[in-house]
Amino acid sequence: MMEERQLQSEYQTENRFRNKATAITQAVDFGMTHILFLDDHAGLRDGIGFLLSQKNGRLKFFYATNREEGEKILRENSEISLAIIDLNLEDESKDGLSALKAFRKIKSDLKAIIFTMYADPIHIERSLKAGVQGYVTKNAEIEELENAILTVASGKNCFNSAASKIMQSIISPDNILDEKFSYMDYKSLTKSEQEVFSLLAQKKETDEIAKMLGKKEKTVINQRSIIYQKLNVHDRLELIEFAKNIGVLF
Repeated sequence: MMEERQLQSEYQTENRFRNKATAITQAVDFGMTHILFLDDHAGLRDGIGFLLSQKNGRLKFFYATNREEGEKILRENSEISLAIIDLNLEDESKDGLSALKAFRKIKSDLKAIIFTMYADPIHIERSLKAGVQGYVTKNAEIEELENAILTVASGKNCFNSAASKIMQSIISPDNILDEKFSYMDYKSLTKSEQEVFSLLAQKKETDEIAKMLGKKEKTVINQRSIIYQKLNVHDRLELIEFAKNIGVLF
């Protein structure tokens, strides 16, 4: 009998400690912003997440490399309220926006910030149509990403300076400086051609572009010719001028 009472006492004590630990954990988590960070460049993603969590102790990150990992994390962590998503995942059939669509089937009110190397009207327009609340380019300062997280978490939209300028050319075509440069011509480029266009505008050489995009240099050279034809430009200087006028390059 004494042994039974002792076991019962130990069990109650253990429960009290467990409940106290749970209460402490909940208190620590109160006011935290729980964030799913989807990017297949793990080193960059984890490094940015670490720096942000060091700068702001109220940010807690969960990391995913692909859509499937992200879906699993969302199912297991209902407290996640915001996702940072890279548009250009390696599997083109499961890019960032298709991942966002899948995530919102699990959590319909999930807020989203696109974090990408692409600063052009096509990608921004697609993201807006997908219902994202934020858009930050990867060349932004880390403070811009932190500001976007805090702004979107508070229920507002946030687009960093590069994205905001491009949005103006989408919303108001009158902002295009020279009429010979048509935003509609730019929209006629395929997704692959837009990627090459963006890198050409950044003065990358064809061999560099081929390595960056995993293509043969001959393919990039052929795409460059098609881009020139579609945009009615004759050389790299005109292409760069085109990019500046429609807001793709600053």
